[in-house]
Amino acid sequence: MRHLTEAELIALGERFGIDVDDARAAALTETVNAMLDDLDALDDLAIVDDAPSPTGAPAGERTWADPAEDPHGAVAVDCTVPPSADGHLDGVDVGIKDVVAVAGVPMRCGSATMRGFVPARDATVVDRLRAAGATVTAKTACDEFAGSARGTTGHGAPITNPHDDGRTAGGSSGGSAAAVAADRVDAALGTDTGGSVRIPASFCGVVGYKPTYGLVPLTGVVENTYTQDHVGTFTDTVADAAALLEAMAGPDDADPASLAAAGRSSYRAGGYRDAVDAPPAPEDLRIGLLDEGLGDGVADRVVDATAAAADRLDDAGAAVRSVSVESFHAGRPIKNALSFVELATHWRDGAAPYRRGGVDETLQTGFARARAAASGELSDFYTSKLLAGAQVVDAHDGRPYVRAQAARERLREAFGSALDGVDALLLPTMPDVAPPIDDVADWEYDYARNTRAANVTRLPAVTLPNGTADGLPVGLQLMGAGFDDAHLLATADRVASTLGD
Repeated sequence: MRHLTEAELIALGERFGIDVDDARAAALTETVNAMLDDLDALDDLAIVDDAPSPTGAPAGERTWADPAEDPHGAVAVDCTVPPSADGHLDGVDVGIKDVVAVAGVPMRCGSATMRGFVPARDATVVDRLRAAGATVTAKTACDEFAGSARGTTGHGAPITNPHDDGRTAGGSSGGSAAAVAADRVDAALGTDTGGSVRIPASFCGVVGYKPTYGLVPLTGVVENTYTQDHVGTFTDTVADAAALLEAMAGPDDADPASLAAAGRSSYRAGGYRDAVDAPPAPEDLRIGLLDEGLGDGVADRVVDATAAAADRLDDAGAAVRSVSVESFHAGRPIKNALSFVELATHWRDGAAPYRRGGVDETLQTGFARARAAASGELSDFYTSKLLAGAQVVDAHDGRPYVRAQAARERLREAFGSALDGVDALLLPTMPDVAPPIDDVADWEYDYARNTRAANVTRLPAVTLPNGTADGLPVGLQLMGAGFDDAHLLATADRVASTLGD
């Protein structure tokens, strides 16, 4: 460990709000340096083994190459990573968003800063998919470090919409959505911090599922905003989403969030495929049409499509009634305060996984080295988020973060009240159809208007295709109660079949 001089110690104390006067500096410097020396013993500890997966499953022969043909910019790397066992996902080709580690395959995170990095271990979700029989055939393109919803990678390449190449696929998991919509893969994984699964799924006309927070482990996933990050799925059907979730859900010893979730009295994992195989009858559905999801900022064509869907459900016998969450729009400042601070501290500390248990040391080291060497290559948008978070920490002592954590609990309670007596809340996924690529930098377009609440409250949510407007897909979102994912999926399956009849 590098020693500090007295001047460096005083300056360090100033940055961390620790008073070190000149009279104490010499003694403190000697003691601190001795404490640092004691940490050198860590270098001799064997903390990383050669197993390429969390469970030690065989790696199999892995190959990769830059995509030879990729008309929508959906794929970052073509690869072949075989299953480790037979299971219910036999024969399924899966794309993995390029912020999720696949051992032996480059992980670029949509950023020029990560070029050349190859993780040593599979993320837990990848390990579990392979154990269920899936083959990984692509790392899918994404916004830089999954930090935007605009569908533009950090090196400037847009991810285009298979329904109209002049329009965005959305982000940050746009490559996963486009790859499924274009039949490049059978299914794909993405990450969702404010809507980054549901936004591109809606724009591209596929099913996007975000589970309850903590249900699916985050081990091996590059952190964005850890208290709001989720791994989600892209599929053609709700049944396929249930099949992926069946393979991935459950606690992981290396992820404290999943262990904490498993300790909650409401925790339930599994049974997703069975639930979708026996969905409720239309006349047994109770749907809450969320008023605030249809308010100012939502295009008339999307409001009309959502109202038409609610009418079709009502005609089929479902009980549809209006519900309200008056604090709905508080989700934006809450989400941003949490995201900016967690992102900035994560970046400042070189991706040190303070909130996680297990860690791929090569991932953390690779991130830290890339950050130090190439932070000037970050996009303006991602840089702005980092600096906003740094200002909250530096100038405001993190107080907005504390207030946001308290406010998120009030918002969660409000949504809990709205869900009382209904199977799911219904609202548009996006405020409009996919915008033209030339307009994706328009800061007035609030991509996450209707999606961020599920991340702040940590409730499960799914977007379903709901027809088209002017030839472009419209999404319909359902939100459910925490850890009631099986029931939400069953409800979504019945809603999808009713709208498709």
